[in-house]
Amino acid sequence: MTTTRPGIERIFSWSALDEKSRVAILVTIFLVVSIAPAVGQSIETGWQVVDSGTDADLNAAVTHGESVWAFGDSGTVLFSEDGGVLWETQTSLGDSDLIAADSFEDSMAVLASDGLVYLMVGLNADWQTLDSSRTYMRSLAVTGSESLVLVGDSGVILEYSTGTWTERTSVFDKDLNDVSFRDDLNGFAVGDEGMILATTDGGLSWDYRETPSGAEGSALVSVEYFNPYRMFAVSDSGQILYSTSVGGYEWNLREIESEEYNTSLGVSLSSLNVVSSSKILFTGEDGFLGLSLDQGLNVEDNILPEGVSTSFNDHAMFDYLVGIVVGDGGVILYTESAGENDNVGFEIPDYNDFGEFVEYADDMLLGGFIATVKVVIFGILFGFVIGVILAMMKTAPTSFKNLFEGVQLPIVKGIGGVLSVTSVVLIYTGGSRFGDLGLEGLEYIFTPVGDPEGFAMFALGIGLLALGIQFSLADLKLSGPLFRVRPLNTLATIYTDFFRNTPLIVQFFFIHFGLSLGMRLQQIFEGSFGDAGVDGLDYFFYGDRTFLSAIFTLGLNSGAYQCETIRGAIAAIPSGQMEAGRSIGLTYLGTMQLVIMPQAIRICIPPIGNEMVNLVLNSSLAMVIGYSELSRQGRLMVATTFQIFSAWGLVMISYFVVTWTLAMLLRRLEDWSRIPGLGISGGS
Repeated sequence: MTTTRPGIERIFSWSALDEKSRVAILVTIFLVVSIAPAVGQSIETGWQVVDSGTDADLNAAVTHGESVWAFGDSGTVLFSEDGGVLWETQTSLGDSDLIAADSFEDSMAVLASDGLVYLMVGLNADWQTLDSSRTYMRSLAVTGSESLVLVGDSGVILEYSTGTWTERTSVFDKDLNDVSFRDDLNGFAVGDEGMILATTDGGLSWDYRETPSGAEGSALVSVEYFNPYRMFAVSDSGQILYSTSVGGYEWNLREIESEEYNTSLGVSLSSLNVVSSSKILFTGEDGFLGLSLDQGLNVEDNILPEGVSTSFNDHAMFDYLVGIVVGDGGVILYTESAGENDNVGFEIPDYNDFGEFVEYADDMLLGGFIATVKVVIFGILFGFVIGVILAMMKTAPTSFKNLFEGVQLPIVKGIGGVLSVTSVVLIYTGGSRFGDLGLEGLEYIFTPVGDPEGFAMFALGIGLLALGIQFSLADLKLSGPLFRVRPLNTLATIYTDFFRNTPLIVQFFFIHFGLSLGMRLQQIFEGSFGDAGVDGLDYFFYGDRTFLSAIFTLGLNSGAYQCETIRGAIAAIPSGQMEAGRSIGLTYLGTMQLVIMPQAIRICIPPIGNEMVNLVLNSSLAMVIGYSELSRQGRLMVATTFQIFSAWGLVMISYFVVTWTLAMLLRRLEDWSRIPGLGISGGS
């Protein structure tokens, strides 16, 4: 019997609740207790505001020894001796705006808008005033202890050395906006309308570098010559240009992955600072600070400290982490992480966990898999077509004797005379150009590279001279040795010998970087079909210039090998079949098309299949030109996760899937196309 104490009314009674309410309460309590609270996640800035003590716009900054300096409007000069945290004001350098600065070893120089240059030779030395007598200079570079190079409007370049100013007049009249030197000899200058100039003699002479497609009308505002293989420039429209060729002979426009492969960041940039072979810092208008960890492929927008919204003008970095950035209104920000955003509360992935590694890698492998299959399919088709054409040329029986058998002998001799005269002109014209190359002795074997046009004329002249002499000495039977030469066979042999006797990786470099074939083809396609964009069929076919270069390199190389295979298959066809085809009125090409080639292709499927599998494996070399196939994706995975065994293991399995599938298809095709009664099947 249950009793209740008088005068007490229960507000809550567990026994009074129905069963569903009890279960709901228990489940709620369990969830609240058992589920761990979510960790707060946020992204914080990698910059901190420091007090500059001025409101003047700061236009340039530079490190000098252990100190860092900032220069701005109305001759403002600031310096810090603790890395950029505490700042002091030095006596102003005149009343004009200080617009650019640079340092080299123990020397530092500042350019004022009135054309004066202030030079400090040695640490903590006094400023020297140098009058350039030019009020339209825009930037400068220190090339030695007392040597400078200035650039400005209308292509003007000034050099200062040993107390003397010299104007290095160029044939270019575009405004130059910035200059950068790697050492005392090698430098670059950039300017309006995509102007890029280079010097290798300290600024005495300047050569033009071709502007990449898409940047011809851009104003290049900053350039950095980091090392012989890393040169970068930016435009005021947010484009990033780069060159990885020694001497910067080939410049490219970066397709920025973080901007969906657009060629612009969509902001007005003012400068860049390359602090390592892969890390680049950017400044721009309207509070833009950017950081790239992969040479501009992906650019992170730096989060700014609260209350900061100014235009930034220049960085000054002590190393790849510590430095400052200066901007309008006297703003100076300090960083110990190159300004990289700090991800607070975000879980760090554990790539030692194989499942987590695969989750990260599957998208990259899928992209590399598709890229590999894509280049393999087009490479196989292109190589097969070339192989068939070359094989037919190699087996073509037509010789010079066949061509001229019905021609009267005086005409043959007359042709020989014309060929002889033409050959002499070609040999003289081509050979006279070799002296300009400055070669000696055996070095002349490199003339095809130094002067391809001159070498082509010279080589063609030699060939025509030999034919001219043979034709001039011809008899009625055309019995000379050169009359037995088959011209189509000779051309095909030259082609196959070249591609079979040079390394494929060198062919990749030569075709993509030397001939710039991918870029040229892309320009032709864009001129015919319009801009490729960033997706769709147009981008699939010609949006990536490395894809075009890879197709042609693999196809041209594979075609040389397939040619010999197909030629062997043609030779295996009894000669009587060709004679039978000709006897019923078919031409040579008609007989090849309708009688010989259908049988030859069926015979050569096994060796051709082996060559196609080799082409799949050789496609891995396309990574050297930046094509994102499986091997390149493997390198990127290793660089990010450091899981060497797992990354390359997944890549190997992916290649096996491609090659094994191709081998199975070719095996089925071989069984389907086998000629009954031909060969030993190996079975009962």
